[in-house]
Amino acid sequence: MTKTTSAPSHYVRNSLYGVLCILVLGVAWILTHALADDARPALGTVHTAAGTPTVTYYLLEPKSNAEKTETVVLLASLGRPVSDFNELATSLVDAGYRTIAVESRGIMTWSGGGLSRYELGGLAGDIRLAVSDAGVAPNERIHLIGHAFGNRVVRTFATLYPKQTAGLVLVAAGDKTDTMPADVARSLRLSTLGFVPWSVRGASVSKVFFAAGAEAPEYWKRGWSSWGAIGQVRAAKSDSNGNFNAGGSGPMLVLQAQDDLIAPPKDAGELLKANYGARVTLVPVSHAGHALLPEQPGVISSAVVAFLREHPAR
Repeated sequence: MTKTTSAPSHYVRNSLYGVLCILVLGVAWILTHALADDARPALGTVHTAAGTPTVTYYLLEPKSNAEKTETVVLLASLGRPVSDFNELATSLVDAGYRTIAVESRGIMTWSGGGLSRYELGGLAGDIRLAVSDAGVAPNERIHLIGHAFGNRVVRTFATLYPKQTAGLVLVAAGDKTDTMPADVARSLRLSTLGFVPWSVRGASVSKVFFAAGAEAPEYWKRGWSSWGAIGQVRAAKSDSNGNFNAGGSGPMLVLQAQDDLIAPPKDAGELLKANYGARVTLVPVSHAGHALLPEQPGVISSAVVAFLREHPAR
């Protein structure tokens, strides 16, 4: 007698196959949108410094006075690519500075992101590796600019390597995450999930990164690395980071967005000024949120160039 497949079992098999296909496609979507590989390209010549893991950086050189050129290192925000600094890097090069934009671990690469174990000191070591690979002499002092999460890294560098540090520029310099309101923290977490459609997380990005009424530029709708952000959050919470807050003992320019919900003035710029006094040049920036760089590029570039000239590395 010929066996026939019952309708119910055939239906169950097809349903399970459909669910499996959806899961596979979902995982594929997440994996292909977890690295910020849809980010706009960073300006400069791309280089890879050999290390564990390797370090990717972008080098921009001014057109003249190469023998007297001072170096400015750029570190981006949580889960964001260094191409966020494109406009500022252009202004710095036009002013005669060399820029080295160091891509953080797990941004546009699987290496070093996710559940990898590293600390802020390891990221500071990545800066040293990139700067050395770019040909900067070991005894040459450098300027460092860090945006949001990047501000933690450059302050750690200045703490560990004070003789190499000419000065720091801190953009959205928050570090008191324990005081962040719950709704802001939720919006921040959702913002970093680059695989979630903009229609779902766009309101969160606008809420916590931009001043009210400001429109997020197209490149801020893309380029989010949830893979990189996971590793960065773990690094920031490591108990072995030590006291990075002081950022060494040199001068600091703090660019404080007045509408920043993640790093509000009382927990960021004003606190740094109160703690470190004359070392800190505090510049309030109106009509700007935590993103700051795309919101007030002219104000930022003018303040940064003036600060660098006031505190030369040589």
